[in-house]
Amino acid sequence: MKTPTVSGASIAGLAAHVDLRDELRAHGLDEKTLMEPERRIDLSVSQQLWEVAATRSGDFDFGLHCALGLDLDSLHVLGHLATSSRTLGEALERIVKYSRLLLDGGRTELEEVRGEVRLFPGCRGLPFQPSRHVAEFNTGVAVVLTRLVTAVADWSPRAVSFHHAAPARTAEAKRVLGVAPVYGQVEQFLTLTPKDLTLPVRVSSPSKLGTYLEAYAQQLVAKLPSDEASLRARVLRSLVTELPNGGLTLDAMAKRCAMTGRTLQRRLAQEDVTFAELVDEARRHSAERMVSDGQLPLAEISFLLGFQEPSAFHRAFKRWTGKTPLNWKSSFTSRRR
Repeated sequence: MKTPTVSGASIAGLAAHVDLRDELRAHGLDEKTLMEPERRIDLSVSQQLWEVAATRSGDFDFGLHCALGLDLDSLHVLGHLATSSRTLGEALERIVKYSRLLLDGGRTELEEVRGEVRLFPGCRGLPFQPSRHVAEFNTGVAVVLTRLVTAVADWSPRAVSFHHAAPARTAEAKRVLGVAPVYGQVEQFLTLTPKDLTLPVRVSSPSKLGTYLEAYAQQLVAKLPSDEASLRARVLRSLVTELPNGGLTLDAMAKRCAMTGRTLQRRLAQEDVTFAELVDEARRHSAERMVSDGQLPLAEISFLLGFQEPSAFHRAFKRWTGKTPLNWKSSFTSRRR
C-alpha cells in the first residue's frame, strides 16, 4: 500500500512558526529541501513534527492559530483555484478535486446530507486519526479560506464536528471557528447550508500564483496562430487560456463559439482536426512552458492541466517531447546557467 504523504511546503510553513531544525535533520531534511518542488513527506513524520511544534510553541490552540495565519498564497495552487471560481461551491469543488497536492492520504470531500452540506477537510480515508492540532488546523483552514475568498469576515459554518475528545479549554475554538464545536464524533466535518455554496467569490487582489498563470497564459496565446478566420486557431487559443481555470468541455467551447457541439465537431473536421486533438495540443503547449519555467512542481502542473495522476502526465509529456518532464526541465535549467 502506498505510504500517505504531505507536501514538503506544508511542513516548511510549520517550521516558520517553531525551530524544527534538529527534528528535520533527524529525517534527512532541512528548511531548504522542504521547499523543493517535488518534495513529499511521509504523513507519519508530518504528524510527529506537528506534535513537536505544538509542544514547543507552548500554545494550547496551536493548530487553530496556525490556520489563522494563512493567506491565499500559503495555499498556493489551491488558493488560486478558489479565487478563480465564481461561487464558494465552485471553489470548494475545485479544492476537493486537487486537495491531493497537499495531502494524498486523506480525502477532502463535499457531500449533501438531508438538506445540509458537509465538508470533510482531508480526514477521510486516513490510516489513523490526526492529532488534535492537525484536525483543528485543517478545519480552521476551511473556515479561513472561505472568509478570504468571499470577503465575509465573520462567516462561520453551521456546525463543526471533531473526532477527538473535547480539550480542557474550548473557548478559543468557538472564537476562531465562529461556532462551538461538537467533540467525540464518528467523523470530522463542517456543516454548511446550501445557501453558503452560492456566496460569490470576492477577492480584492489575485494570488501570486494566479498572476503567474494569467501571465503565462497570455504569453502562450500570443505565440499561437493568429489567423482568426481559422476555427482551429480560435479554439486552440481559448483552450490554452482556460486550462489553468479547469479547461473547457466541448459543449462549453461550442457555446463560446455560438454553435452547437455537433456543429463545432463538424467544422473542426473540415479543418482536419478533432476537439480532443486540440485539447491535447493545448496541454502540450502549456506543459512545455510550465515545465521549462520551473516555477511550479510537476505534480501541480499535472493537476492544473487536468490529469488525474502525475504518472499520466509524465507519459503524455514523453509522448509530446520524447523526454521526461525532469529531463526537459534540466535542459532549460542548464541553458540559464
